Amino acid sequence: MYGSRMPSPHGRDRAAPADGGRWTIVSPVTKGWRRRRPGTRTTAEHPGTAVDWDGALFEVVAAEPAGSGVRYTLAPWEDRHTIRVLEPYDEASETRRARERLDARQRSGKRRLLLLLSPIAGHLPAEVQERWEQEYDAPASLLTIVSALPLFVFGFLSAFSLAIRAITGVVLLPLPEKVLFFGVYLFVESGFRLSVGWSEGRGAGSAAGHVAWEIARRLRPGLAPAGGPPDSPHPPA
Repeated sequence: MYGSRMPSPHGRDRAAPADGGRWTIVSPVTKGWRRRRPGTRTTAEHPGTAVDWDGALFEVVAAEPAGSGVRYTLAPWEDRHTIRVLEPYDEASETRRARERLDARQRSGKRRLLLLLSPIAGHLPAEVQERWEQEYDAPASLLTIVSALPLFVFGFLSAFSLAIRAITGVVLLPLPEKVLFFGVYLFVESGFRLSVGWSEGRGAGSAAGHVAWEIARRLRPGLAPAGGPPDSPHPPA
């Protein structure tokens, strides 16, 4: 198939010839290639992933763990099979896979960070939270709920304490009335945000979060506005 030329592995892979024109490729990470599924009495045979290796066509007939990586066994493609998906195996495809893995790791790290900071991040405008959900798979509704729930509880206790103080004179929360009235405001605002996050499944920022985001945008002109791309440093003529 290759004549006198030996095929070369790509990326960080290792390759070795096997019997019957087969090859084994040991990859440090999975490529997502599927192995052949043999037929049974009730199911038909399904060929493995079709791989274009430097111009030669192979089928992935086996895929098994090899240390922390995967060992793929490739056999020459049989004409009786129909090619449904063709995967290239060359330097360009391996570079793309490596870039995609790096991008996935970075998105995963930012997702974990957003979830860790959700008591604060959930106060920012809904458009910002929804953009994070699209880019990093951090649910905007979850960010909102986590940030709103503690304030909702404090607001409920504040409202209840004010009511009891007005009726009986008993002080449940030894806090100034101004703080308790502010708690009532938080009770209303957080209740609305919880309703949006829980029943509608979307984000809802707080008034303080909107103000903080606007201040941050003014201090950093290149920061992306809510719901849009980064601001241009030079306004259009």
